[in-house]
Amino acid sequence: MEPAAVFATRLVAALADLGLRTALLSPGSRHTPLAVAFAVEPRIDHHVVWDERSAAFVALGAAKATGRPVAVLTTSGTAGAHHLPAIVEASEARVPLLSITADRPPEVRGAGAPQTTDQTRLFGVHVRAFLDPGVPDDDVARAAPSLAARAWAAAVDAPAGPVHLNVPFREPLTVPEVPAPPEERRHVAGIRVPEPEDLDRLAARLAGRRVLIVAGGPMRPGFGAAAAMVAAELAAPVLADVQCRFPSPATIHHPDLVVEAFDLHRPDVVLRIGALPTSKALWRRLEVGDVPQVHLDDVGARDPLGTASWTITGDPAATLAALVGRLEPGPEGWLEAWRREDRRAASHVEDVLAAAPFPNEPSIARTVHAAAPAGTLVVGSSMPIRDVDAFAGPPRTDLHVLANRGANGIDGIVATAAGVALVGEGPVVALSGDLAVLHDAASLRWVARRGLDVRLVVVDNDGGGIFHLLPQAETLDEPRFEELFATPHGTDLVAVAEAFGVPASSTISEAELRRDLVRPGPRLLRLPTDRRANVELQRRLRSPRGARGGDGT
Repeated sequence: MEPAAVFATRLVAALADLGLRTALLSPGSRHTPLAVAFAVEPRIDHHVVWDERSAAFVALGAAKATGRPVAVLTTSGTAGAHHLPAIVEASEARVPLLSITADRPPEVRGAGAPQTTDQTRLFGVHVRAFLDPGVPDDDVARAAPSLAARAWAAAVDAPAGPVHLNVPFREPLTVPEVPAPPEERRHVAGIRVPEPEDLDRLAARLAGRRVLIVAGGPMRPGFGAAAAMVAAELAAPVLADVQCRFPSPATIHHPDLVVEAFDLHRPDVVLRIGALPTSKALWRRLEVGDVPQVHLDDVGARDPLGTASWTITGDPAATLAALVGRLEPGPEGWLEAWRREDRRAASHVEDVLAAAPFPNEPSIARTVHAAAPAGTLVVGSSMPIRDVDAFAGPPRTDLHVLANRGANGIDGIVATAAGVALVGEGPVVALSGDLAVLHDAASLRWVARRGLDVRLVVVDNDGGGIFHLLPQAETLDEPRFEELFATPHGTDLVAVAEAFGVPASSTISEAELRRDLVRPGPRLLRLPTDRRANVELQRRLRSPRGARGGDGT
């Protein structure tokens, strides 16, 4: 075989040796050697997605679901640029991703050649590494496994994230005929735990104190069990983001609604773990900085609040597990005081939603979380994730909640859910706003063509409902606000879904929503809501006086 074909087969085989099992390919020509190499490698499932932007988000969803790198391959020119939104999310969310772009040879860059642009460091600071081996020759082909190992290590070592591998090819674009033979190749990403003396110092800082544990973002397996044991030893309440919330007597189910209790039941120290939580009310209270805060994260201090007085670098699950047995409980009644506030909040939510006509956005979020079949719930940014985080109630052990909360964009929700369905076990339910679905409507066709079991629930309030809760709604006159922020679209989402081949319907019935959630996908269910009515309902639900009302049960 020619060097380009040898390079492609050796690179792809080495990635398979290291553990790559999924690759997304978009049509093109310049990447022919690599596309065929992926197609003939039996250990890697390859899937063709026409739209490069969708392909990157499918890869992102698959990587989030498995915790392993997923490759996404594209041709030269503008094609690779479409990977950028998913790469930004992967970088901020610490998701391993391999973006592989074919390129024209260096002698034609900047010379006006067709389908050619400077792809050097195309993704800037958003990738963990940029690798370009040059046009494959015999030496480059021999070094292909080493190149694969470097890319893999950069993607999986903490902090995990995306890697850009750019490969220029000259014509003729030779086609590999057979895969390279498997080799024994491994990369072990170490899990960092603080030294024993540092663990002792941390335990001394926490033991016997009124500790409040705040956790944000998704966590690797084992976090919930370790955090539950630490919380039990400390008798400390846990305010965890819905992506990492776990069943435990210490878990507070409505963190967003009990923030007012911070001043009534003041902690001695806050143990923050991972990223900021979804609840803006919670992190705004932490931003005050009047209570000492210890921040534990796997690498680097994600402390945009600037309030952490101690930062500890270590894998959260492993570090918490190492703390078990070193701690002492805080004062009697400390945990129960927060549990009492949580019961008040739960009772308040039940009362308010019982009186509110369905469909409304908090009730939709609550019903979807409760009635989704065992599997994965992918939640869109903006209001859906906030509503699930605030109102879903007790966490479920059989439902994995995922969201694109690295950069918090609304884009790629359909494709992300498709990626989860492609590699995951069990059905995937996605909860999204209408604008997010319109933004990613092209991905509906791929979902339909592959017959993926994605059950997409769309809250349709004809625009950007979250802006009604922001200052713009108060400071602008209604026509200007509607034009610039609410942006009503007037689109028939059922017709859009059906045009792409996804069965769809619209309902105002909670019973029908529950029925559709257990019917196999692909399917889309639209529920119309009113943006202005949602503002008033959100205010009632978050009323401090209402949430703290009642007799304390």
